[in-house]
Amino acid sequence: MKKLFIFTFCLAGMLAFNACQDDRDDNPTIKHPESFQLNIPSSTYDLGNLETLDWSCETPDYGYAAAPLNYSVQISMDNTWTDATDDQAASYATLETTFQNTELSVSAAELNRALIILNEWYDETTFPTTAQTVYVRVKSAITTTSDYDVYSETAQTSILPYYEAVSVEPAVLYVVGDHQGWNPNENAPKVVSTDEAGMIFRGYVELNKEFKFMTTTSWDDTNYGGGSGSLEAGGGNITVSTPGFYQIDVNLNNLTYTTKQCTWGIVGDAVGSWDVDVPLTYNADSGALEAEVDFGAGEFKFRQDGAWDISLGGNIDALELGGGNMTASPGTYTVRLYLSGTTYYATLTPVE
Repeated sequence: MKKLFIFTFCLAGMLAFNACQDDRDDNPTIKHPESFQLNIPSSTYDLGNLETLDWSCETPDYGYAAAPLNYSVQISMDNTWTDATDDQAASYATLETTFQNTELSVSAAELNRALIILNEWYDETTFPTTAQTVYVRVKSAITTTSDYDVYSETAQTSILPYYEAVSVEPAVLYVVGDHQGWNPNENAPKVVSTDEAGMIFRGYVELNKEFKFMTTTSWDDTNYGGGSGSLEAGGGNITVSTPGFYQIDVNLNNLTYTTKQCTWGIVGDAVGSWDVDVPLTYNADSGALEAEVDFGAGEFKFRQDGAWDISLGGNIDALELGGGNMTASPGTYTVRLYLSGTTYYATLTPVE
C-alpha cells in the first residue's frame, strides 16, 4: 500500500509538472493587462514642419510573447473616449495607419487631418493659430482575437496644427467585389457620406458573395474589409450569405457596417394605389431597379420595403429622401431607379 501511495504521488507530480509545461509552452494562459506605458517626449509638435512624430510604447504584458500585435494611435481633445453611436460621432479619432511594433512613427499629415475632422476645423478664418492640448492613447490588439484589446495610459501633448482644405463632400466609398468583377473604377457602386465629416455612409448595391470598401479606385490606398459588422483597414473580404439587393450603412467613426437586403417599389394613385407597390427588380445590364409600369392620372413616389420609413420624391433627376409627390403623363413606361451613385435618380422611358 505504501509503494502504491508513493507511485500515485509521483505520477500526480509528473502530470502537474507536464501541465505547467504545457501551459507555458504550447498552450499559454493569456492575461488581460489593464494598461501599458506610452512614451511621448515633452514637446510642442509643429505639424507643418514635421513629417513624422516618433513616439513609442511598451509591450503589454499578456503573460507570454503574444504575436502578432497591432497598435493603433487614438487622439482626444478632452481626454474622453466615448465610442460612436448611430447618430453621434465618437469623442476621439483613430488614425488609419497601424503599427506592428512599439516604435510608432506617426505621420504628421495624417494626424493633422484627423484633428481637422475630429474638431470640424473646416473654416480657415476660425482655424486655431496656437498649439492645442491633445490627449493620446494607443490601442493594442492581438490580431487573432478581439477579446484582449487593451489601451495604454493616456499621454498629454501639445500640437500646433496647420490649415488644409479637407474635402468631405461628396465623400464616397467604392463597393468593389465579385458583383462587378473586383474592378476598382469610377463606375463601381458607391455608398455616399451623410455627415459633414465624411465618416458615415449609406448606399444600395446588388451584392453577390464577397466585397470590400475602397476609399479610392486604387488598391494602394486605404480599403476596408472585415466581418460580423466590424471593419478593419486592409481586412479580409466581407461576405453576405444570400445574393441580392442590399442597403449598406458604414460608420468609420467606430469602424462598423451593416448590410440589409431590401426591396424597392413605385407607389401612388398614378400607378394604381398608395397602399400597394409596383415592385422594381434589379437589372444587372442597366444597373437599375426597373419595371414596366402603366401610368394614369395622379401622383407617385418610390419607397423602400413597402413602407414610408425611406421614400424618394421631388425631382426625378435628383431624388430627395422624403421628397414630394411626382407626376407623369399617362402611358406605359419602363421605369428605372438608380441608387448606386452619388445622386439617386430615375428615368421613365415610354414603351412603344
